Amino acid sequence: MMLVSSLIKTQSFKDKINRKFAEISGGLLGVVKPKRQQLLPKNYDLAPHLNYKQYGSTHYGVMIPDLPEPFRYLSWASVIGYVGFPITDSDYQLSKRGKGDTASLVHGTALSKVEDAFKIYSINDDLIFSKNPFEVNFNNHTSLKEVEGGYLLKTNRDDLQLELKLKPTKSMTWFAYGPFYKHFSVMMHYQGQIIQNGQTIEINGLCTLESWKAISTSMLKNKFLVKHIQLPVKIFSYQVINLDSEQQLLLAFICYEDQPILTAIYYRHVDGISIQLNGNIVFEVTKNQTEHQVTPDGYKMRVPDTFKWVAHHDSEIILEIYAQVDTPYCYGLAAGFVSSYMWTGQFKGKKYKGRGYIEFIDRR
Repeated sequence: MMLVSSLIKTQSFKDKINRKFAEISGGLLGVVKPKRQQLLPKNYDLAPHLNYKQYGSTHYGVMIPDLPEPFRYLSWASVIGYVGFPITDSDYQLSKRGKGDTASLVHGTALSKVEDAFKIYSINDDLIFSKNPFEVNFNNHTSLKEVEGGYLLKTNRDDLQLELKLKPTKSMTWFAYGPFYKHFSVMMHYQGQIIQNGQTIEINGLCTLESWKAISTSMLKNKFLVKHIQLPVKIFSYQVINLDSEQQLLLAFICYEDQPILTAIYYRHVDGISIQLNGNIVFEVTKNQTEHQVTPDGYKMRVPDTFKWVAHHDSEIILEIYAQVDTPYCYGLAAGFVSSYMWTGQFKGKKYKGRGYIEFIDRR
C-alpha cells in the first residue's frame, strides 16, 4: 500500500473517478475554502444533534499538543452517533440500538493505555446533555460544561483525574459550513490540573475546542442500509501545533478513497487573527512504522513514523514541518488513533521546534 500523501495520484481511470468524487464530496460536505473563511459567522453552537431534525451525529473535542513530560498531549475526542464513513464507524461494541445510539470517546495522555482511554457509550443510557448552560456528561466519567468565562473540562476516572478551565479567544476556524455538515474550532486558553499514574501537575497554555453536527447514515429508515452502507471516506489526519504561547496551527487532511477532499492549514493568534493558508499545501507520510496497529475490530492499520507538511500562502512558502512520531499510538479517535510527535521546521522564515498532536486513520 502506498504511503499516505496529498500529492494527487490520477494515473488510472479509477484514480480520476475517485478524484472527481472527492471534489463532489467536498462540495456536499461544505468544505470551507480560504476566501470564504473570513465571511463565515464567528458565533458557534455546541448543542448536540439531538436538538435538530437534520443531523444525526455530533463531535466534541479538546486537544492539547504540548503538555510537559511525561504526559505530552491531551486528547478528549468523541463521536456521538456514527456518521457512516470508514474513518468514523466501527462495529466494535456497538450499542444494542445500533450506530445511531453509539458514542465513542478517546480521552487520555501519553501515559494512557487503550483500555482506559477508549470507551463506548449508549447515547440514550449513558450520556446526559444540558442546554442552558451547555453540558455533555459521559456517564459521570468526564464532562464538558459551560461556566462563567468559558468552559470546564472535568474527569474523574480511576486512571485519570483532571480539571481544566477553558477560556475562549476570538480565533475561530470553520472546517466545513454547509446544510449537511458544520464543523468548527475555537482556540482556547486552558489552566488547571492533571493527576495520572500518581503524578500531579499544574498546567496552562493553548488548546483547541471543536465540535461538529452532521447528517449520518443512521438517519435512514432502512436498517440494512444503516448497517451496511458506508461512504468511502477512508483517510484522515488532524493535527494541532502550538508555535509558542500566542500562535497555533491546525492541520487537516481527508480523502475519498486515497484522493484528497481537503488538505488545509489554519493559522491562529491569541489576538483574534485566524487565517486559512491559501496556497499549495502538501502533507506526506515519508515513512510508516514497521509494525501495524491493530484496532479492536481487527483492522491492521499502517501509521506514520515520519511525515512532513509544506505550505504556501500568497504565492510564497510560509511553512515547512518535519515530524517524528515518538509516542505510542492510542486507539479510539473514531476508527483510528491519536499520538504525539516531535517536529522541527520554519514558519514565516523563523525556525521553530516543538511537540504536536496527531489523529490518524487509514482504512483503505
